[in-house]
Amino acid sequence: MTKVDIIIIGSGLGGLEVALTMAKEGRRVLVLERQRRPGGCMQSYRRGKLNLDTGFHYVGGLEPGGQLHDAFLSHGLMNLPWQRMDMDCFEEIHIADRIFRWPQGTKEFINAMKGYFPHEEKGLDLYNELLESTDEVWMQRTNAWEYLNSIISDPLLIQVLSAPATCKMELRKETVPLFTFVHCTAPFIQSSWRLYGDGNMIVNRLQEQIRAYGGEILTGKDVTSLQEENGRIVKVLCADGTEYEADYFVSNAHPAVTCSLVGDSMLMKKIFRHRMSMQPNTAGMFTLHLQLRCGALPYFNHNKLIFLESNCWDMAVDRSRRVKGIMISARHPEKGEHAVNIDILTPMQWETVADFDGSKLFHRPKAYRELKAEVARQCMEIAGTAIPGLADMVLNTWSSTPLTYKDYNLIPDGSAFGFRKDYANSMMTIVSPKTQIPNLFMTGQSLMLHGLHGVTMTAAYTCQEMSRTINPE
Repeated sequence: MTKVDIIIIGSGLGGLEVALTMAKEGRRVLVLERQRRPGGCMQSYRRGKLNLDTGFHYVGGLEPGGQLHDAFLSHGLMNLPWQRMDMDCFEEIHIADRIFRWPQGTKEFINAMKGYFPHEEKGLDLYNELLESTDEVWMQRTNAWEYLNSIISDPLLIQVLSAPATCKMELRKETVPLFTFVHCTAPFIQSSWRLYGDGNMIVNRLQEQIRAYGGEILTGKDVTSLQEENGRIVKVLCADGTEYEADYFVSNAHPAVTCSLVGDSMLMKKIFRHRMSMQPNTAGMFTLHLQLRCGALPYFNHNKLIFLESNCWDMAVDRSRRVKGIMISARHPEKGEHAVNIDILTPMQWETVADFDGSKLFHRPKAYRELKAEVARQCMEIAGTAIPGLADMVLNTWSSTPLTYKDYNLIPDGSAFGFRKDYANSMMTIVSPKTQIPNLFMTGQSLMLHGLHGVTMTAAYTCQEMSRTINPE
């Protein structure tokens, strides 16, 4: 094969965005993906006539001036069929036997919260300043839980402000930085959007443009090692025996997986490889997909978040298998006014499924299937409190756990959000896209921020660092 300028390992959102950006700059790019289809956690999978999303449900900050607008415009994604969620309520929170509705727009949101909590006007004014803050350095070194408690005295208001983040990040009181909390919250308050369709629409649009700019994407290419000569990576080896050469390489894989591909490089120090392999990962996600009977449930253009207790922090399912809260997200119907399928999500710790690690896809042991059935039963029971009669509306169900994510996408511990960021150790948990090997870079949600917003920001950061290396001033 002809040598290319840049090889990108992995076709998750970050890998595709890096590939497109560099292809636009005139670089010859090649994306290698181990699965049959590109997309990573952004891709959808088909069951019958339904396409079910794995990691994409809605996105924030697409309005002009929003945090994602310019990046999505540059990537050709703004002309996809986006549908803005309900302006007066895009998040409906059921907690402490009350319902709280989040409107879009920072001003409207703060005013709504003041209506629910008039005694917290001063604290909400400070929270408003936080949502608009760009002073990221101090936010990275500040504990989110402690900061919220320093400006707000009502425990219920803190839970209401935190609730939608339960399925956008790992809410751990001990570690989560304020920077992570704000960046996983503020864009959605600014504006929230769904697609008329599935996450594959984003993946397909990025693929189309990469190829239009001369790039190539190969699937079924499981990269097994990066070969080093004279202090640089010169080629990749794949499980099928093929080899591909390039001047520069970008890994969209988890940093620990990237280090394993390099092996015993003299340039990549053992202490760095050890740090990448030992860094704690965030919790994963249990997702229950429901196919509904035709005309059974009118579509609702918002999310429903339901909590059994007045606490949404540290609530991920563990070995006790107890579900404490869920998020319900409805796919926008492509025809008619009734939902065709909905997803129910709840955070899940790796320890819940760790005993089944090593079992084969589609051949899991009975105990694993029983675990999934029990968690699904609880999710349905909780969802039924907000959607009466839901159980009678369901035609088919499918579910996934952190083990599913691990086996499909090679994500250690089936983590939903990559490395666990720690405000007390921010220098260790925020990873640079540059590695100790001068022509090897990384991208993806473990580096700086996770989620669609964070991965897009990180991809731009990776491209900036590459451009500086390729074209030094």
